[in-house]
Amino acid sequence: MRTSSAVIPSNHSHFDYRESGRGCGSRHGRGHVGRTFRRMACMALAVAGLLSSAACSGGISDSARTTDVVANGAYHEAHGGELHIYTWAGYMPDDVIKKFEKETGIKLTVDTFESNEALEAKLQSTGGSGYDIVMPSDYMVYQLIQEHMLVKFDVSKLPNGKNISKEFSSPYYDPKLEYSAPYAVGYTGFMVNTKNIPKSAAPTSWKEFFALSSKYGKSQLLNDSIEVTNAALRAVGSEQCTTDARAYQNANDLLQSYRSKVGVVSSEGVADRLASGEQVIGMIWSYDAYQAQQSNKDLEFVYPSDGTTQFVDNMAIAAGAQNIDQAKTFINYMLDPKNKEAIDESAGAGSVLKGGDALLPSEMRSSNTIVPSADELKHAVTEKACSNAINDNYTQLFENFKQ
Repeated sequence: MRTSSAVIPSNHSHFDYRESGRGCGSRHGRGHVGRTFRRMACMALAVAGLLSSAACSGGISDSARTTDVVANGAYHEAHGGELHIYTWAGYMPDDVIKKFEKETGIKLTVDTFESNEALEAKLQSTGGSGYDIVMPSDYMVYQLIQEHMLVKFDVSKLPNGKNISKEFSSPYYDPKLEYSAPYAVGYTGFMVNTKNIPKSAAPTSWKEFFALSSKYGKSQLLNDSIEVTNAALRAVGSEQCTTDARAYQNANDLLQSYRSKVGVVSSEGVADRLASGEQVIGMIWSYDAYQAQQSNKDLEFVYPSDGTTQFVDNMAIAAGAQNIDQAKTFINYMLDPKNKEAIDESAGAGSVLKGGDALLPSEMRSSNTIVPSADELKHAVTEKACSNAINDNYTQLFENFKQ
């Protein structure tokens, strides 16, 4: 519940803001503008302030479904046919596509999206048709279930459903895994170049990141309303999805004061800029961080002590899917650790399957960027699904930061 409103000043940005969020081998652009597109007209009419009008907080498009599509009968492995997939860039390496097509006879067509919200908007605009397999992140799975945009198929009915690690077998967003199956796990933190920033002086929390990073040149932030807002909230001592208006004001003040210290706000080329030394500190996803470390061994990924987001990307079947058996066959195929190994290795992703990490190269198994230690996992916070009203608050705060 929102209790008050606070006006945020708007300023012209002086950093390099890059809208695009696609790139091979990376998990780019996760929700970079929140739910702006769906409610822009309503937001424009809301009273200017940190907390947006409640009138803008609900509703989905007229084309959205009002009941679930159910396909949780017995599993029938498909041989032949086609399958249309909508996923993150870098999640479907060509060699994996060719191997799947050869072994199943199913022809894959793969398109990519740059944010969870882009995926949601696409499904809403078509009533869930156009794609068979979609790959939303945790909180977006929850939202799409509420909007009846996913098929209820029940992972336990798949032969390889038993391979899912216990840690990911009962997530808050789909407790019985009736609508989704986990695909990969990753973390949001920041990366420092230890050649330029001594470990003894490097930030270890979001609070220190915002306070100290400017000492070493301009930093970079992801072009992502959720990630940046969560980092700012944690830096001021709050938490994700808070309903505390003061916390949003404090986070806004922090971000406004940080504007001149940011070199780039982009989810594209993050790994390349850090690997090349163009920037020596910046917010990054663990997938990209691992890729950057392959080119520059001086880079270290930091799990912030005041909270590092753990996110899980998932496989799901779109409500308008035309190839249900092929979709189930694909999900079952990817729940086999031997088939998933190549993708985890290519993307730098953590495994969500039993024994999955053991199949990775020793270099990946020993990397804390891919497999965090017990101490680092203490700081991990599962990404939540905020209410529509809170999502609007995130969007407004981030848009004001970028103006």
